[in-house]
Amino acid sequence: MTPPDGPATLPPEGTEPASPEGGGSGSFLRRMGAQRDDEPRRASVLERFGGLVILAAMFILFSATLSGKFPTYDNLIGVVSNQTIGGIMALALLLPLAAGVFDISIGGAMTLAVILVTWLFQTTSGSMPIPVAILITLAVGVLIGCVNGLLVVKAKVDPFIATIATSTVLLGISEAIANGTTISADIPTAFTDIGRTNLGDVPITLLYMLVIAAVLWYVLEYTPFGRRVYATGAGREGARLSGVRTDRVIFLSFIASATLATLAGIIYAARLGSGPPNVGANFLLPAYAAAFLGSTMIRPGRFNVIGLIVALFVVAIGINGLQLYGLAFWIVDVYQGLVLIAAVVLARARANRR
Repeated sequence: MTPPDGPATLPPEGTEPASPEGGGSGSFLRRMGAQRDDEPRRASVLERFGGLVILAAMFILFSATLSGKFPTYDNLIGVVSNQTIGGIMALALLLPLAAGVFDISIGGAMTLAVILVTWLFQTTSGSMPIPVAILITLAVGVLIGCVNGLLVVKAKVDPFIATIATSTVLLGISEAIANGTTISADIPTAFTDIGRTNLGDVPITLLYMLVIAAVLWYVLEYTPFGRRVYATGAGREGARLSGVRTDRVIFLSFIASATLATLAGIIYAARLGSGPPNVGANFLLPAYAAAFLGSTMIRPGRFNVIGLIVALFVVAIGINGLQLYGLAFWIVDVYQGLVLIAAVVLARARANRR
């Protein structure tokens, strides 16, 4: 299955597309001002590093008010460890969002990956080779990305609607495979080691997240494909007229998104040692909150890896502090929702000022 092609020329770096394409999720992202490639150069120091200031202020506040609980090694390493899967899910969103499209199906892709990889072990009584099970699951992730890409690029379905539909189908398939139960039998120890191993006192899942983040950072900041992604997000029709193969960029972005969400599911299943149903839904809102909040810092005006990582820990530290204060469990959902609202409002306000 191959993506459609267009003209092969790459516009000169710094060239701004002639006009944005109207309508759809890409238009929404452009109106928010999170797509302009020239924004980071015009951002003030406060705008760029305000997230780090907030993170430092939260750390100082919680350390002062929760001195016996918050600033301990066990608590902080627990915060980091708990954010690694969510961090990979948020990183999965970067390419589609930077290209101007939503991918709501990452929750369904993660759920299917968790169910499928554990089911492959259970249905073979643990005899399936671990690399084979992982490769089969990742191949399904690539297929999910291809389906999303074809729906958006070929069938011209709005990305938001297409990926919601895909996610619903994936959740249904997951329920059919697991029959509504948690899969926990015959999971090999060698597989769970993939998610539970520590390098010294540092969880290996943190290494996975950092490697993925480093690769995406390099791709977006230093490769022609990264420039094409940002150009497509800034204005699809203008980028196409400038020579960018926008259909291919969007198609590949969906494949990358689904594959990373599937990888997150595999790591989650290895860490948990079982395959619970519909786990991906719990990661969708935090992932979008981190991605949108990250677009308002470090390199304001574009979805960027470093801003996302900072935003991820702004959210994580805030949640951890609220939990240590002993506040009601529902406060976490309220906090995550407010962070997402604040990120969208900040990005929109910045676009209006521009």
